[in-house]
Amino acid sequence: MYKKDFISLLNSPDIPNFFLLYGAESYQVEFYTNELLSKYNKENLLSLYYDDYSFNLAISHLSEPSLFASSNLLHIKNDKKIPAKDAKELIAQCQNNPNNIFILELHEGDEKVLTDIKKQFGSNFVRFFPPSSASEVNQILSNHAKILGLNIDSQSLLYIYNLQNENLYLSASELNKLASIGVRFSLDEIKERVYALNGIGFDVLFDKIINKKNINSDYFEFINDSSFNEIALLNMLFRAFHRLYLIHSSIKTSGKFDPKTVLGYTPPPQIINKLQSQAIAIKTEQYAQIFKFLNEIEFDLKCKNSIDKECYLLSALLNLQDILSKNSKF
Repeated sequence: MYKKDFISLLNSPDIPNFFLLYGAESYQVEFYTNELLSKYNKENLLSLYYDDYSFNLAISHLSEPSLFASSNLLHIKNDKKIPAKDAKELIAQCQNNPNNIFILELHEGDEKVLTDIKKQFGSNFVRFFPPSSASEVNQILSNHAKILGLNIDSQSLLYIYNLQNENLYLSASELNKLASIGVRFSLDEIKERVYALNGIGFDVLFDKIINKKNINSDYFEFINDSSFNEIALLNMLFRAFHRLYLIHSSIKTSGKFDPKTVLGYTPPPQIINKLQSQAIAIKTEQYAQIFKFLNEIEFDLKCKNSIDKECYLLSALLNLQDILSKNSKF
């Protein structure tokens, strides 16, 4: 089911007693799993995390009646799927006994890998995707800040998100740190306390790419982190160019750019001016070339196992600068 349908389900009295939550967007998978778990009686809760998973322990928990609680709640959290036959038997325990509850939290986003296990859950599953817009990012992080009792405006939240390479989980962690020292922060105060994940934020790297400056040292500094992922960087590039294309199209069709309408929020004036300048400097046909090129790079990274991905991606970024150089206005 879709995320909006799942949220409606959370507010209804008809919550199923077995459910799968999954996706590569770890923050939302974890957050909504906890929201779902809060709807059940936790007196007899067994949580099995990652390598602690044991089918024998899990099935034993659901098959044996509890002496001290009215229900048995099983929560499995993993970054790889459990065998489909395990899921089938655990779900059968819930189907045969409404007092058994099974919640599977999977931090995995590959649909092909999860096809067989999704089938076991029927319609009782939800997949979480990275935010598709600044307004969605703001909504999610504003909610997290509200839970923590923090008073932070949307501009500051988006600054943290961009600084953390558009990673919600890391952004939420930064909010947790801020909550430990205060409740109200200005953007200037946040800039003093929150640092880029890799020493260099994506915005800095992107600006150098689009302005065709030397990116070698910045690129290797950017990827010098255990959490770096080539596909994640490609996704950030796609979203950044897509944002510029939306601005470009708005200006071309209406002669103006309304940031609230196009982006869903209003950046500071200097950012608006920079985005407008970058968007118009790229020709319409260049956008088509850029999106086609990014799709080709993603295909190669996912399908060609023999390539050196880090070096290949650096070469691709240099080729991207070549595309930008053709008839460029920069």
